[in-house]
Amino acid sequence: MTSWIQAEDTLYLWMVVMLVTALAITIEQKFKWGARVSSCVMCIAGGMILANLKVIPFASPVYDSIGNILLLLAIPLLLFKSDIRKIYKSSGTTFLIFNICAVSAFLASCLIPIIFRNVDNIAKFAAMYSAAAVGGTVNAVAVTQIFDVPTDMLNGLGLVGNFTVAMIVFFFGQFCRTKFFRTKFRHPHIDEYEKELAEGGAKEGATEAAMYWKSKDISLKDIAQAMAITFVIVSISQFISGIISNSNAGFVVKQLFGSVYLVMTLLTTIVATAFPKFMGNVKGSDELGNIMLLMWFVTIGCSANLVQIIQYGGLIICAFCIVFAVMCLLVFAIGKIFKFDLEEMMVGIIASIGGPPTAAALSISMGWKKMVVPGVLVGLYGYIIGNYVGVLIGNIFGA
Repeated sequence: MTSWIQAEDTLYLWMVVMLVTALAITIEQKFKWGARVSSCVMCIAGGMILANLKVIPFASPVYDSIGNILLLLAIPLLLFKSDIRKIYKSSGTTFLIFNICAVSAFLASCLIPIIFRNVDNIAKFAAMYSAAAVGGTVNAVAVTQIFDVPTDMLNGLGLVGNFTVAMIVFFFGQFCRTKFFRTKFRHPHIDEYEKELAEGGAKEGATEAAMYWKSKDISLKDIAQAMAITFVIVSISQFISGIISNSNAGFVVKQLFGSVYLVMTLLTTIVATAFPKFMGNVKGSDELGNIMLLMWFVTIGCSANLVQIIQYGGLIICAFCIVFAVMCLLVFAIGKIFKFDLEEMMVGIIASIGGPPTAAALSISMGWKKMVVPGVLVGLYGYIIGNYVGVLIGNIFGA
């Protein structure tokens, strides 16, 4: 059965994606329960519900456009105030935490072929999943090609992976509000965010999201400058990464500078650090970037076919639970000993499992502005090392 709105109905699909995004933002800012769920989770859920009710298709060129264009534009927009000198002191341990996450993913992935040894192609699955657990499902594609992993496994990982990442974002948001985590770990970014809310004069009944995204003095010039700068950064980054990808440069160089995500993050951070006053005065970049990011989350939900999730999801969910449990246990235990910040540990975990965009989404939705850049950077670092983890697992277990 085809969907009511077809994959080629470009205008209608853009309308639906924008409506879901606007509705999620409105609910998040209007209702306390909406703020707890978060707009990004509601966008994923909205896309999933509409696709599985056959209102919209599971795949469309519109979704590809949002992922290939709007997502690229969103990341630089969210990094306009990423003066590396200001965030270094508060984020220096994020890189260390991410490496702990990577080690955790490797150790947990070694358990998968042992626990599920009777499952066909389990070694190939472990290789693919371990790569995905260090940087997101992007890494799984490369490892799939290396070890000839069955397509069904890759598709199942993509579908269930989006759902599990959304659940992590949701539960981490709830953990931050509990007395247990607040008394056991330091949380300077949460304190700073709540201080900003208090100083901003919180209105009775207003949600944290509404206070954070309160009305600002944004001019037409600000919007024009923000969009122009972002398009320039993304275009230059695309040009640079394309040249390097097609060159005879070494593998490591291509991994570092052949990714448009890595190049544009590096370029935006350099510009923001070199011209902090100018970039900081361009208003509206956070708002524009957040809207684009949420639209991308809607398309993630649209790809989640519940029938396929049920068909392929059992093994993937079990693998996720094993990896996530080991990762949280190791990270929080070490974090308790060395007094890591709660926000840094959570961003490190979500960057490892979900990749850069999800790390940025968690930081933005929770108001941890200084954690956006570290989350994106370590997530991109995960793109580099994740494939090596997958290859290592594959070779150990004979994939």
